[in-house]
Amino acid sequence: MKDTATISNGTMVELIKVSKTYPPDIIALSNISLSIDVGEMFFVIGKSGAGKTTLLKLISNMEPPNSGLIEVAGHDFRRLRGARLAKLRQRIGVAYQDFKLLLDRTVSENISISMEVSYKQPSQIQKRVRSLLEQLQLSDKHDTITGELSRGEQQRITLARAVANSPALLLVDGPTGNLDAETTTRVMKLLNMANKSGATVVIATHDESIFRHSNRRIMELKRGRILSMQEVTPI
Repeated sequence: MKDTATISNGTMVELIKVSKTYPPDIIALSNISLSIDVGEMFFVIGKSGAGKTTLLKLISNMEPPNSGLIEVAGHDFRRLRGARLAKLRQRIGVAYQDFKLLLDRTVSENISISMEVSYKQPSQIQKRVRSLLEQLQLSDKHDTITGELSRGEQQRITLARAVANSPALLLVDGPTGNLDAETTTRVMKLLNMANKSGATVVIATHDESIFRHSNRRIMELKRGRILSMQEVTPI
């Protein structure tokens, strides 16, 4: 299996005629075809219920589609097993909308998790954790139990955990929903840094302030279908 970390060009995410239905008959996504290039920052927008979160769940293999093909870094999740599947998953960072943090663990422990499963050195992990907390203005929360944080603080910890292991693909669901303007700027700076370092970044959002003046592709979903695609000519 080729290492997703070393892919420097081509397609990172490919969806071909993908549909997802939840019981009894809720159509979350319908016939979605989409290609996202390696190194691209891509925005998915739309109102609540449009299918943004479902799209990220399918790309990250949290859930399977009912029909269609999904490939990440040239690999179909359905064909991978064991160590090969685990290796690909390690190259995907996800910042969940509902956080999925370990609330009884410290902030440092939550951020460290993705690096520990990749067998990073403890000194390297701690250095990375402290750097991320500083960038997100949370240095004083290093040893705080995560359940004691505000929702906005937990949201930033979720993002720090997602980017900590320098993933090849970063999926971010509603990164600024609980944040003020200044903190939103810090979060977007971190995401842009990850993108400039080579990560493909897919952001699902309804926060117009983070994509209004962005020279990025923007796809709008409505009731599980692609309503529009704002194409951008690369500089």
